[in-house]
Amino acid sequence: MTAVTLSDARAELVKSRALEGARSVLERGEPLTFASVAAAAGVPERTLYRHFPTREALLSGLFDWANQQVGFEGQRATDAAGHAQQVRQSFPVFDAIAPVIRELLSAPEGRRARSAHDRERQRAALSLVQRESAGLAATSARRVAAVLQLLTSASTWQALRDHWNMDGAEAAETSVLAAELILEAARARATSARWKPKTKRRTKTPRKVVRS
Repeated sequence: MTAVTLSDARAELVKSRALEGARSVLERGEPLTFASVAAAAGVPERTLYRHFPTREALLSGLFDWANQQVGFEGQRATDAAGHAQQVRQSFPVFDAIAPVIRELLSAPEGRRARSAHDRERQRAALSLVQRESAGLAATSARRVAAVLQLLTSASTWQALRDHWNMDGAEAAETSVLAAELILEAARARATSARWKPKTKRRTKTPRKVVRS
């Protein structure tokens, strides 16, 4: 077990204060700048730059902070039950930190921080589909996985909140229901493909040649 040094502990404290400061700035509806974050966090701006040298680094840190609020520990769901639990756990928390989530969705640096994990999300979604609807054709499995992955995303939470006036709990149940229906249809298609009889190729009968 590696001992935590005093320097490391101070660095973590500064980072934590900076990210809480960023949340405070966004909740007030102010532009997210290094000056505003430093003032809200109560740390010198040069200190903030030492830990987050670029705006992208700051948004990446804010992305990790948001995952901590959700309780995400790095394990992505690879079955239907885990998928439902993940959505029900995260969407209500998104309500509580809505300004942060919106910044991560809208700012180019926030989108880059989120897209850095796209491969992991895709692999998990494909594993889910392969587990829940074994035998589904590869192209269909990829398309179903894409939709299921989107249903767990903050973008879906935001769309349901903005266009249907749903809170996080209702948005989560909406997403879970959609996923259940999609997987039900995927299983039916996979089963149908396994039991579909193969048609035999008809061989051509040689035509008789009538000679006069």
